[in-house]
Amino acid sequence: MEDLINEKILNILEMNSRITINELSKQVNLSAPAVRERINKMEEQGIIKDYTINIDYKKLGYDVEILIEIIIKNNRYKDFKEFISEQDNVEFCYRVSGEACFVFKVRLENMEAVESFIDLLQPYGHTKSQFIFSSVI
Repeated sequence: MEDLINEKILNILEMNSRITINELSKQVNLSAPAVRERINKMEEQGIIKDYTINIDYKKLGYDVEILIEIIIKNNRYKDFKEFISEQDNVEFCYRVSGEACFVFKVRLENMEAVESFIDLLQPYGHTKSQFIFSSVI
């Protein structure tokens, strides 16, 4: 990281990636061209990868969010990776250390959909589910 100004730029962009360069420059006390140059450099270095949106999935009908851990059985790692990468309702999937092999977050419409999704996972391994009640940060 180049300096504290870059860190401040990243924090502001993380909160609102649609902020204008002019507004961002005012918040970090630099000229707009200087801010644009810093952002371009961070994009080139791969520090800034994407600009995204924050979607309210509950308003789209996905009322249930779950963290699922899976312990892969019968060495079906490749099959599971292929399956999980095809699931549109999976927000992320990480290969992890510890008892579980993978941890992922899935969004579903209701408990019936949860049961159906868990059933789809059974050929790949043993699961443990944790329902998300709220987000702290």
